[in-house]
Amino acid sequence: MIGILGALDEEVNLIREALTDRITVEKAGNLFHCGKLGKMEVSVIRCGIGKVNAAICTQILIDRFQCEKIIFGGVAGALLMGLGQGDVVISSHVVQFDIDLTAFGRRHGELANQDRLIAADPGLIEAATRAFDQLSEEMQNPPALMVGTIVSGDSFISDPATIKWLQREFGAACTEMEGGSVGYTCKINGIPFVIIRIMSDKAGDKAVEEFDAFLSKSSEMLCKLILGTLRRL
Repeated sequence: MIGILGALDEEVNLIREALTDRITVEKAGNLFHCGKLGKMEVSVIRCGIGKVNAAICTQILIDRFQCEKIIFGGVAGALLMGLGQGDVVISSHVVQFDIDLTAFGRRHGELANQDRLIAADPGLIEAATRAFDQLSEEMQNPPALMVGTIVSGDSFISDPATIKWLQREFGAACTEMEGGSVGYTCKINGIPFVIIRIMSDKAGDKAVEEFDAFLSKSSEMLCKLILGTLRRL
């Protein structure tokens, strides 16, 4: 089984509606929707916003539903000048930028006995990029794609100084609030993962306004990218 997560209803609704033979299981106050996409068995969950929610639901997908791969999809804030609204970032690595053990001689985002940057699965990255390529061929004005580092923390980033720090400290392409904890949970369980993010805003002083306006528009493209990724596994 493959686990598919999103933080918000808008990010998973279309995928959930595409399921056949669907059953719903409640666990830890969350509804896990299990069924088939083609011949592939999947479990789809809206995990809620933030790293704790994402980690809890990822662990449940692994323990309760025996998911062998994890895909997280959603929107994010772009950190690089070359990325705009509607562009796509696929994770090469993830990191939790708000972990701070610098007082003990560690770098920002670094935990004891763990890599600071957690690598996504190469096979899942390839499947996601191929899905993007096919989708782009069908579009008149296709978005840009970047495979790069995604940073996660329990805060919505709009401060220019923080944006600059995230770029320089982590070489980050975009920022969001879940992927780093999903990657960490998958890493310690030995489960392959990938994060697929569509840029909703530029993570600046207009980030909240841009996020709200774009969220509903991104759902169809995100659904197509995730379904296209699944077809290539």
